[in-house]
Amino acid sequence: MNANLDPQSFDISDAARAAAETDGNREYIPSPGEFVASSPLPQIIDATDFLAETISLPQELVSSLFHQGSKIVLGGGSKTFKIWTLLDLAVFVASGQPWLSFPTIKGRVLFLNFEIQSGFFQHRIKAIVADKGVALSSGQLDVWNLRGHCASYHIIIPRVIERVKAAQYVLIILDPVYKLYGDTDENSAGAVAQLLNSLELLTTQTGAAVAFGAHYSKGNQFSKENIDRISGSGVFARDPDTILNFTRHEEDEAFTVEATLRNLKPIAPFVVRWQYPLMKRADELDPSKLRQPGGGRPSKHDPLKLLAVIRDRTAQNPISVSDWATQASISRSTLNGYLKQMRSLGWVVTIGEGNLPDNASPTEAYPLCKYPPNSLTKTSFRQGFRQQQVGVTTTTEKRFPT
Repeated sequence: MNANLDPQSFDISDAARAAAETDGNREYIPSPGEFVASSPLPQIIDATDFLAETISLPQELVSSLFHQGSKIVLGGGSKTFKIWTLLDLAVFVASGQPWLSFPTIKGRVLFLNFEIQSGFFQHRIKAIVADKGVALSSGQLDVWNLRGHCASYHIIIPRVIERVKAAQYVLIILDPVYKLYGDTDENSAGAVAQLLNSLELLTTQTGAAVAFGAHYSKGNQFSKENIDRISGSGVFARDPDTILNFTRHEEDEAFTVEATLRNLKPIAPFVVRWQYPLMKRADELDPSKLRQPGGGRPSKHDPLKLLAVIRDRTAQNPISVSDWATQASISRSTLNGYLKQMRSLGWVVTIGEGNLPDNASPTEAYPLCKYPPNSLTKTSFRQGFRQQQVGVTTTTEKRFPT
């Protein structure tokens, strides 16, 4: 660790609030809610002069998600791997590797760890770099272990700025943010605005993007708008430049990622799956399938109606999954969610290996299926296709990567 990042140098005692004599000037740490201007306000500019200026945009640190100098919040429920995901982000930006399939710009990263014991935090970094095959070099990723040194943001953030202002970090991650609350009421718009103003000051003083994790409110998140899922004041949903919400999918250890972006084009929601020690894209899953109260699987489509679409198909006249989805007016990923159980129960037969053309990419090839005999007894699909089995043998199918 850098010598100038020694947590022992934090003075968060009551004495730190006293004014200190420095070159004849009196200095003190502001109280919560007290605004202290960090620099003179900028000049008012005529719009014609402003439009004539050449202003360079900050670089997209993670392509399509956020720029350097942005504020980013990663929201998720309790025990949903938020720290793992943020640490994954830190390692991938530090090494210039794609994060969740989004290209990154390589740069120096600082992770302020307020919660995890140093030994366990070291273990996590080792697990991530080993899984990804990344070799970190000196000067790429700095860690500041501050468990046991937490205090309110109005004490810590000025100290952080003082230490790292000249370090040229492109990304600073603080986690978890509630460790900086002090006596802040997370349900107070004014109090949360002051907290986020301090993080904004960190971005402007260092030039780095600042990311942090935030917990969801209690209860199931299925019926809430994605920006309303983070616990506390709605300022959390209005202030950051990028909001990345990781909401539980109906599939175990899978999460739908929804991005709310201020300065970039909207992107479609997608699904990631936890595969220790990383979140990995699971594009075969439908992002709309959020976990509902009670954990049940939603019954949006009647499987028997889906089967009726291919009633006349035979082994000599099969249909691809892609064409089946088109004729049923649903997405291929949604149909695949039903098809897995249809196959396991023998309702659908896979013919051969999909007849993959030599010039086709893997994503263009799908197993071929036919409708089973009309001997089905309908029950609730949400109970897992517990219906009378039919005597159809499924042949070996070829699996294609997605």
